[in-house]
Amino acid sequence: MEIKEEKSFGIIPVFRDKKDNFTFCLIQHAGEHWGFPKGHQDIDELEQETAIRELKEETDISIVDLSNDQSFSEKYFFEKNNIKYNKSVKYFLGFVSSIDTRTPDNFKNEISELKWVTYEEAKQLITFPEAKEILDQAFKYLKTIIGTIK
Repeated sequence: MEIKEEKSFGIIPVFRDKKDNFTFCLIQHAGEHWGFPKGHQDIDELEQETAIRELKEETDISIVDLSNDQSFSEKYFFEKNNIKYNKSVKYFLGFVSSIDTRTPDNFKNEISELKWVTYEEAKQLITFPEAKEILDQAFKYLKTIIGTIK
């Protein structure tokens, strides 16, 4: 069986309220699984540019702060059309200043649904264990920076 390498980049969109509560944006991908927005890199595109473009394409969120430069990575295998893929995804932590709970109608071809959820809700909703681990790592990191970010 042929093996191919595949890379994607995404953003873990997070909103922090005045009481230091964090809310995460999850999307239901066309394959019906829940996770974070991500996608493939275009030629001559930087990793963060890919992540920001994919976030905009899948959620219509265009203003995101990646200034903390924190990232989390996952690796997994999957098979499609008799090809085995060794997939790696790098997610950047992205802070948003407001949330919109509607799934934009014009994004229905990219995603089925968009939800802003608490950490506990995200743990239940995320489909794959690798993405749940990314959520855990991001939440642990967020708890360490409370009081250090404005």
